[in-house]
Amino acid sequence: MVRTMFAAALLLAWPCAALADITVFTSGGTNPGLRTLSAAWTAETGKQVNIVGGTVTRARDNVKNKVPGDLVLLPLPELTEVKDNLKSGPFTPVGRVNFGLAVKAGAPHPDISTLAKFIAVLKGASGVGFTDPARGSAAGKMVADLLARPDFAGVKPMPIAGTPGLAIARDGIQYGLGPISEEITVPGVEVVGVMPKEIEMHFDYTAAVTGYAAQPEEAAAFLAYITRPQARGAWKDTGVENPS
Repeated sequence: MVRTMFAAALLLAWPCAALADITVFTSGGTNPGLRTLSAAWTAETGKQVNIVGGTVTRARDNVKNKVPGDLVLLPLPELTEVKDNLKSGPFTPVGRVNFGLAVKAGAPHPDISTLAKFIAVLKGASGVGFTDPARGSAAGKMVADLLARPDFAGVKPMPIAGTPGLAIARDGIQYGLGPISEEITVPGVEVVGVMPKEIEMHFDYTAAVTGYAAQPEEAAAFLAYITRPQARGAWKDTGVENPS
């Protein structure tokens, strides 16, 4: 009897102890912050978070095809595309990822405060790296479409198999252009600033429990954990701003 009462008291004191492992679909824009927060979750609960990363397209298609998973973080338009395979109810805002220009750490930070200055900087560069859209990157397609505009003629686009931060750190390309969360978290890379307001780009990452989740209650608990006020620091440090 005493042992039973003690066990019940222990569960009340640590309600997360009974939570099961979960699988989360996401993309490069939220991977760094999610890894930080999932490690903290595991330390507190003893349960693992299986993060299935990749591109926005891949994460969307995983839900579309009902690949086993419990939670998904996507830009709002892509999340809406697969709403029929999500738990009913309002989506949960996670944060905004702005697009920006990055350089090698220690390199000069050019003035990109206006559209004219931004275009001039890119035209004077030896190359502008971004994720290859052919790999299913929504961010890469947005950047490629921008650089294909007539006013950007003369810019040297350099699509790569990786994030814009890796374009600089790994491939030695002068500039990286894309989601700041895919630049700020790469060692040896610095963010110059966000894109000018005339061509501002961003992803509003939003989350939902899948409608076919094996662990829906645990997924909902983890979602509440990563969107609580105490989690904002981890998101901000990895380039994800407050939801707008």
